[in-house]
Formats: sequence, structure tokens, C-alpha cells
Amino acid sequence: MIFLDTSAFRSISPLPPKLRAGEVHLWMADLGDIPKRLRDTLSPDEWVRSSRFHFLVDRDRYVATRALVRTILAAYLGEDPSALRFANGSHGKPALIDSRTFMRFNLSHSDDLMLLAVTFGREVGVDLEAIRDHVHYEMLAEHYFSPEDQWALRITPTPHRCRRFFELWTRAEARLKARGVGLSEDAPAPNLYDYTVRSLEPAAGYAAAIAVEGDASDLTFLRWQN
Repeated sequence: MIFLDTSAFRSISPLPPKLRAGEVHLWMADLGDIPKRLRDTLSPDEWVRSSRFHFLVDRDRYVATRALVRTILAAYLGEDPSALRFANGSHGKPALIDSRTFMRFNLSHSDDLMLLAVTFGREVGVDLEAIRDHVHYEMLAEHYFSPEDQWALRITPTPHRCRRFFELWTRAEARLKARGVGLSEDAPAPNLYDYTVRSLEPAAGYAAAIAVEGDASDLTFLRWQN
């Protein structure tokens, strides 16, 4: 399992650098550090969705996530963030409704941390999880993991088994999210050779992975800075 060096994440203003053909930008952001002025970019439908969250902290994280995704993607496209329109696939993978762009993106957040992957013309998926000891990971692995991943978890020394579970889980999720399907029993098995998957630890106590259609050697790591 190859881990990305998260020290490569560099802070940058909201205006992103140019995204070259074949390149993938992976953004990391603290959702607790999003200025309120960006929240004005949300659509009426997103505000309605935000009102359905029972807990204020979940509502604030949803609003911050949507505002930041709009802000970053709009900067690449030279558009007004509030003008972007989105659609979701059958398993919830978001996409831009714009026939003029081949931009592909995917996001994941856990607690106050968010990752956003952006590229052109290739499918991409990213998954981020806070490592929690109370998860019944052995039962989940038996239900969802491939035989190879179940074995990899089983031979991991007990003190490291919980972290190993989240590393394997995020890799599986990232690959399936890149394909636009869910982590479920009836989802078709992915062709492992179509995607390159890399693991990373974006912050202490987190596991994450990114899956890119084809080669993933041209990765740029960016940290959103207010």
C-alpha cells in the first residue's frame, strides 16, 4: 500500500493554479475555517437541504462544504460560484451540469476536514474517514470487503487492525465513488486495473484514499486557505 506524503499539501488562496490536462488536484480544507460570505453562493435547494439536518454542527458542515466546493470549482471555470448547477448520479455522485466542461470532481468530509479532488476528462473518487475505535470493523469487513482485503485485515497485528480497516475501507470507497456506484452487495465489482488508488493520512486520526481513472502520477496537493 503506497501512502502519499501529505507534507506536500501547500496553502493557496481560493484562486487555484492552472489545472493541466491529465493532472489531478487534491484539496484539503478545514470546514470550521470557511468565511460566512461564501455561504451566499448556495442555491435555494441547498439551503432547503441544510434545514433538514437535526444538529446545528451537521448543518454548518454541510453549508461549508457546499460553499467551498462552489468557490473552488468556479475559480477553475471562471464562473460565478452561485451560478454552478449540479446533478447527482444514481448513487449520489455529484457532477456539474455544464456541457462546456469536462471537469470531474469528487469530495468527502469527516468531522471538520474535507478533501476535494478535481481533474478533467477522467473519473475520480476520494474518501475520508475519522478513525473511530468503537466501529465493529471485523463485521463490516466480512460483509463488504473482498476476500483479499479480509485476509489483509486478518493478518494485521491486533493493535493496528482498526487503522488498517479504515485504510482498506477508504480505498474501496474511493474506487467505487470514482465509478459512481455505492459500497453495496449489488454493486458490480470494479476492474482494479482501470483505476490507480493511493492512500494518505491528511491529518492525525484520519485515513483517506484517492482513486483516479488511469494513471495518478500527476497529483498536486493544495490546502485551502481563507
